[in-house]
Amino acid sequence: MRTKILMAVVATLLAVSWTGAEEIAGLPLHSEILGDGAIRVWLGDHASTTTVMAFATEKGIVVVDTFGVPEIDAQLREVIARELGRSDFAFLINTHEHRDHTGGNSAYDDCTIVGHELIAGGLVKTAGLRDFQLQWYPGHIAEMEEELQGLEPGDPKVAALRENLIYNRLFFKALKENQDLLPPTLTFSDRMTLDLGDTTFELSYIGGMHTASDTAIFVPEHHLLLTGDLMADVWLTDAPGCLGSFLVRDRMPHDFPRFLANWDRLLAQKDQIETLMPAHWNGELSYDGAKARVEYVRTLWDGILVATKENKNIEYVLSEYTLAAHFPDLAESPGFSEQGNFSSIAELWREVSGQASAARTLYRLLEEGADAASIAEVLAEHNVESPDYFFLESELNAYGYIFLQRDMVDEAVKMFEINVGLFPESWNVYDSLGEALLRAGDTDKAVAMYQKSLFLNPENTSGQEVLLRIQGAEKT
Repeated sequence: MRTKILMAVVATLLAVSWTGAEEIAGLPLHSEILGDGAIRVWLGDHASTTTVMAFATEKGIVVVDTFGVPEIDAQLREVIARELGRSDFAFLINTHEHRDHTGGNSAYDDCTIVGHELIAGGLVKTAGLRDFQLQWYPGHIAEMEEELQGLEPGDPKVAALRENLIYNRLFFKALKENQDLLPPTLTFSDRMTLDLGDTTFELSYIGGMHTASDTAIFVPEHHLLLTGDLMADVWLTDAPGCLGSFLVRDRMPHDFPRFLANWDRLLAQKDQIETLMPAHWNGELSYDGAKARVEYVRTLWDGILVATKENKNIEYVLSEYTLAAHFPDLAESPGFSEQGNFSSIAELWREVSGQASAARTLYRLLEEGADAASIAEVLAEHNVESPDYFFLESELNAYGYIFLQRDMVDEAVKMFEINVGLFPESWNVYDSLGEALLRAGDTDKAVAMYQKSLFLNPENTSGQEVLLRIQGAEKT
């Protein structure tokens, strides 16, 4: 009886998370023991940092993901060795290609690095962004420093801002040092099992949403399903970071039949799964939350397959599959928004129909300063019988506002002018063009656009207010 009581006490202690006084790089160190020989460690109380998982197996320690900064990961490696009481590191598994999961791979260059075959290509793209990031980080860090200086000492935002400032400085420092991003040395395309004696790691492709290389890792002996950055249904902080959206992203390879098949196989093992664990400490995921998200993707995929066979257009799908009407339980769930749903449908439509988004194509052309002929070539597809592009008024408008946000006013005006030409009966496109023309300093044309908008929709109160302000300014 005493033995049973002692075992129960030990089991309870194993499940407890502790935060010591220890810090690394000014960020508090956290360690959580998840079971016999399984732990996760992370830094910070506020910043959405990656958790580093570690498992003690018969054939060595297996680590899952890195913090993303080599010098920090070297220190976390020492923490893991101390907590597990051994240092025979054998494998590092990356759940996907993003730098905050792979940037510390060099701290495990003596191990076999495991990951999806698309991670290597993702790291090449990441390296190609270095010059842009070197220019971006100083301004971003300066903005954070200025914001921090403007806060009162007791402001609850101070602690979070300080941590995020440290986090960004660490990544900027690593970026400047320009250490090589090490790709996996052992790769797979669909599924792979690592048998390490007493512990098994079942890797499954679930890519095409967060990144092309997303991987789920099922560890049956610990009843754990590690899900990377793909999804969470609980956010523990106000800034969920990489877990902040669940949607189908553009410009990456997709294989949704394989995505769904692998998720079905994983979720069919419900009786063996006790915990689903995202790769950032500030997110949690339930079995029901994961299942609902997979069913969301399946519903859109199947619905679009049927719609294309019935010669229905994307406007039909968008009206049919709104979150509020078709997915009411997900409408207020973490990671979902109507804009994200719109983006998912648009990308899935492109995948199934072969049609590209005219709005995205025109945005890139205008951004690159393309000539009028290139723009006209895209516009010529509007309303033809079998177009290469789909044209959505709301999407074109959204990209126009992205130009305004980037202070690319001339490009915004051009985008809104294109939208007016495509959808001349819409009051909203004239309103948006008027706003861009005002930013460009062309008041006369702006007034004409607002007047046209009000002619089509006399209830456009915002347009009325703008015209009153312009008229008032002219009188003074």
